[in-house]
Amino acid sequence: MKNFITMAHGGGGTLQNDLIREEIVKHFSDPLLAPLPDGAVTPEGLVFSSDSFVITPRFFKGGDIGKLAVTGTVNDILMAGGIPRYLSCSLIIEEGLSIEELRQILSSMKETADLCGVSIVTGDTKVVPKGAGDGIYINTSGIGFKRPGITLGAERIEASDKIIVSGPAGEHGLSIMAERYGLESGTLASDCAFLGKAVELLSQRAGNKLKFMRDATRGGVWGIVKEIFENAPCGVILEEEALPVTPEASAVAKLLGVDPGFAACEGCFVAVVAADGAQDCLAALRRVPGFAHAAFIGEASGGKGDAVIKNSWGALRELKPPTGDQLPRIC
Repeated sequence: MKNFITMAHGGGGTLQNDLIREEIVKHFSDPLLAPLPDGAVTPEGLVFSSDSFVITPRFFKGGDIGKLAVTGTVNDILMAGGIPRYLSCSLIIEEGLSIEELRQILSSMKETADLCGVSIVTGDTKVVPKGAGDGIYINTSGIGFKRPGITLGAERIEASDKIIVSGPAGEHGLSIMAERYGLESGTLASDCAFLGKAVELLSQRAGNKLKFMRDATRGGVWGIVKEIFENAPCGVILEEEALPVTPEASAVAKLLGVDPGFAACEGCFVAVVAADGAQDCLAALRRVPGFAHAAFIGEASGGKGDAVIKNSWGALRELKPPTGDQLPRIC
């Protein structure tokens, strides 16, 4: 661990994971926090999550910081097996932000909250001097109720369970990179989206055969799978060629020398499903609008913590996330 914080500590890679485990979590010892969930499930059946959003640019193809702040927290509640209901909205605004831009962001939050079926019911506002922020930062916390009929946890994963990804990889991170660097990216846009309909259908189809879910935000699909199987009782073998990637995302990734499997998503999730229910779940998921490219990308196999990727030639390599994010401040 370095003696000071760098941008890489916020990037979703190994440095951020080390910071969380070695410096933060030990100060807040609690069995609900120990698995480092995106959303904690309390003994009373509440699902609680919190997230902060510092993205630049604030408006981007496919969304804006307001839409991202709502869907990000709502999706975390969904991934924890919850039905989202209420959000808070806390704003840290830099002096000089235009009122018109603030109105656009807040209108986007309201529109997205209505789409997600949640209410924004509390919050806070602070203003910092010019130069002490970057326009606006948003924190949203959310509360929901545990979805009946499913129990999620990495400890439930067993050998032969199938790994499903709900859609193309890396579209959010690669779209943001393209905008920042002024690259021509065609129709590529952030996949920022509400995952509720897909999760509801998957939960109904799979029931308790659904073992785990996590949205593929910082760290991307490969990073999230690595994180899941660090806490599972077995390992995973991934199929590199099975990962869905759009031609536009692939082109940007090649230009930047980036692996799209490690680029962030904001409308894509990874699910682990028992083998005997996986094919039906995949077929059903592909029928949900926006999820036609869902795919199997591997299966649970091997010893605890093992994570390998098989290429098109059948060669295996260890799955190693980057030290930091390939581009910071993408959410």
